[in-house]
Amino acid sequence: MKPLPTAFCVIGLTMAAFARDVDIAVTELPAAVSASIEKAHPGAILLSAEKNLNADGGVRHYEVKIRVADRQKELTVLPDGTIRKDEKDD
Repeated sequence: MKPLPTAFCVIGLTMAAFARDVDIAVTELPAAVSASIEKAHPGAILLSAEKNLNADGGVRHYEVKIRVADRQKELTVLPDGTIRKDEKDD
């Protein structure tokens, strides 16, 4: 197996170093995010939320934990409301 070029390793480390998660109240979620979750999971209870920020402080996505019919799920939602990941917690 060939090692990755140094440039790829440095870029990967740099991007990871600048991305960060910030806990927020579920009431601080943008309307598009809340509406998208309600549409995809009617009656869901929003349990917690965090926003993932890029290096310039812009929001990359939101991670939202919800409860639906005694199941807990974690969603990754873009600021425009597009759900990118929808997974059940084990």
